Amino acid sequence: MEAPRGNGRGRGGRRGRGGNSVPRGQAQPAPLAAQMRQVLRLEEPKEMAVLRRFKDLGATRIQSVYGLTGLLEQEVFVPYEVAVAAGYNDVSPRGGYISLVDADQELMVLENRQKQERALARRETRLPEARRRASWGTLSPEERRILLLSQKEFDSFRASQSGGNAAPRAAPAPQAPAAQAAPQEEEAAT
Repeated sequence: MEAPRGNGRGRGGRRGRGGNSVPRGQAQPAPLAAQMRQVLRLEEPKEMAVLRRFKDLGATRIQSVYGLTGLLEQEVFVPYEVAVAAGYNDVSPRGGYISLVDADQELMVLENRQKQERALARRETRLPEARRRASWGTLSPEERRILLLSQKEFDSFRASQSGGNAAPRAAPAPQAPAAQAAPQEEEAAT
């Protein structure tokens, strides 16, 4: 007679089918495609991450200068308009290289401009009719704050405003004394 192998429970000891079951309480591993994308990103040069970071500026190339001590300087190639806006005057009409510091500043300017354009697009639904054509410079800080709210934040804000305004309108304070005075006059007449 042979001795039992393993823990002695045989094939019926596991739940489910197959050998790849994950015990309860442990996280499932990421799908293989996601794992492969992560591996590929870890293997790619660091310049690719920089290029992806500045793609909204229209960056197409990275120039890195290495020395004996490592990376000395990095520049990104951007379109002519972006390079001129960053203060570079000796740029060809095709574009030019700017430092990463200047590229970061131009990216912040672009993001602020996009944020402002999204806010101005909300004027029609969030501001009173008289203020719907106002430019960004003429808006009050309160109006700007309302326009910069996300839709979820604005819905919450509008609900709190309508809830606060509805309570004073619903209170019948002036009508209550007049209604009480009428029965008292009727009692005095009888």
